[in-house]
Amino acid sequence: MTRYRALTNVLLRYDLRDWATLIFTFLFPAGLLVALVLTMGDSIEGMDLTGPISANVMAFGAAFVGIFAGATHLALWRENGMFVVLRSFPISSNTVIAAQATAGMIFLITQALALFGIAMALGMTPEATAPIALLPLILGFLLFFMLGVLVGIILPSMAGVSMAAVAIIIPLGMIGGAMMPIETLPSWAQTAAPYTPIYHMREAVTMPLARNPRAKMLGIQEGFVKLFASRGVGTVLGGVVVAPRASELIFPVAIAVQNRLSVDQVAATFTVYPSLTGTLAEAARRLHPTDGDA
Repeated sequence: MTRYRALTNVLLRYDLRDWATLIFTFLFPAGLLVALVLTMGDSIEGMDLTGPISANVMAFGAAFVGIFAGATHLALWRENGMFVVLRSFPISSNTVIAAQATAGMIFLITQALALFGIAMALGMTPEATAPIALLPLILGFLLFFMLGVLVGIILPSMAGVSMAAVAIIIPLGMIGGAMMPIETLPSWAQTAAPYTPIYHMREAVTMPLARNPRAKMLGIQEGFVKLFASRGVGTVLGGVVVAPRASELIFPVAIAVQNRLSVDQVAATFTVYPSLTGTLAEAARRLHPTDGDA
């Protein structure tokens, strides 16, 4: 057995015996998912938000696993003297980091599968492209893993590392829209959201996990809708529709442009559920102007 595999096995066995790791890796994200779906899953009339909420929690969980996988072992080894033991063996720092990342990746995949199963039990109907969602989760995990390694190197104690990791993840999760819908956040948070990695992680996970229900019923596998709006008031300036029946979908966009409607007015306009036009309303809702857009 190679040093890399041996060290990975040691890390996995330790994490499986550590109750704090198990709670924050599995129980906390699972409880958050159930709570958000039960309280907010039908908060928008005519829309089932189980899929987007599940994607949000998966992205948040991946970030949580990443930063703790990178930071906690380094801090623990510094406190219990394991670094002294490791220095007596011909184990490179690259091997240590790779073993940490592998152990964390195994926990990440297990967590994602568990959350996926819970989401399905709560009513989510996954897409055929759902496995692709694992790619942004892994990339996001690696980003936060390297951040965790830096935290573990800089801070001298396990308590300090844990506090710093939580202080980083919770605000990023809130501002990035993983714990609360962005539309409910203060304007400054809505402005800052696109600059947070968790925001882009959850957006990337949502796309292959769930799509427009009517498109699903019609068997439409590919396509997208994009709206362009002015800064400040959010007046619709134009749009692009690439999909079957695009010639029908572009008509509401043309009306919005002709009448100088704002994205808020388009988003508030009644759409039948399920319908392809609901995608236009959702695109307009995501362009809700904030004070930072003025």
